[in-house]
Amino acid sequence: MPVPAATPPVPDKSKDLPAYEFLGYLPDSYGSKKLFLIPRDPHILFAYWDLSPVQYQEAARSAHDGKIFLEIYVPGEGRIQQIHIWDSHKNWYLQVNRPDTAFIAQLGYYRADGGFEVLARSSEVRTPRDTLSPNLDARFVTIPFSIPFRELYEMIAAQVQPGEELADTLARLQRTDFHLPFQARTPRDLTPSESDDLLEYLGDEEIRRRMVGSFEITEILRKRFETMLSSGQWASSPGGWVTSVSSPFGASFGKERGFHMHLNAELIIYGGTSPDAKVRVDGHDITLSKDGTFSYHFVFPDGQFHIPISATSADGAETRSALLSFLRITELEGDVRKTGQPKMDEPIGRKK
Repeated sequence: MPVPAATPPVPDKSKDLPAYEFLGYLPDSYGSKKLFLIPRDPHILFAYWDLSPVQYQEAARSAHDGKIFLEIYVPGEGRIQQIHIWDSHKNWYLQVNRPDTAFIAQLGYYRADGGFEVLARSSEVRTPRDTLSPNLDARFVTIPFSIPFRELYEMIAAQVQPGEELADTLARLQRTDFHLPFQARTPRDLTPSESDDLLEYLGDEEIRRRMVGSFEITEILRKRFETMLSSGQWASSPGGWVTSVSSPFGASFGKERGFHMHLNAELIIYGGTSPDAKVRVDGHDITLSKDGTFSYHFVFPDGQFHIPISATSADGAETRSALLSFLRITELEGDVRKTGQPKMDEPIGRKK
């Protein structure tokens, strides 16, 4: 009868591990109550916070409606978004669609008196621009591939200034009458056929990503083409260069049709109660009409908003409350701009 082979012992590697190899698990929260706001790109913000489950539950018990909110503000303009968060939430992406704009975030809840209790506030951040840089300075240089870099450097070594790179020296010399044994190309405008050829060569991914008009597309193509010219990657057409440029999509360069559209939205909240009651809307005292009716004018940008409304009897014995929730999502197609909101130092109905 064959004897089964003995199973080799499994080596215990734990004895070989240094003491610092495992220091324990990181906690779910440090309870620091810190809130951070970061611009992900010109249109989206990312907020994350450190709030322990115990801290969340304590705040929720103190809130008149049991809810904790993440709010986004534009300094000098006011709140633009408000998100109801749960204890399981640790971060949130916010689509603001506001390039080159300052933002501040805060976490908190509404007290029974209608005021907003702040648990944490972020530092001020700014979203980047989504347009081309206003700096129009550009340097172009032709570096011939037929001449080795070492030979090219020896050719202009006497002209190199301290701290100057080879390309910088060449660019400076090519702007002067310095004699070089090769032709330095000067960037020129694209002809319509060259624009079409280049668009086909590059593909339309760049255009889709930027979502820009034909005028800007031509500018993109022009800058790409000039870069290719300066590096020797693209040759001129046999007919030479011309200065009149048209868009690859048929629009004349520099001519705009002027057709556009603009829109926006606002919100009016209205209601009524006993004429001698105290009414608060979104944390603000509201002046009632003689018959007890009231109205509140709310600037309504994109975002999700929860607006608490309460009415308390004159003797303070009874309170009625409501929470209105609104979501605005704007989808634009074509050249649709934002209508300016009317300037309102004080919303309609707010006590001064």
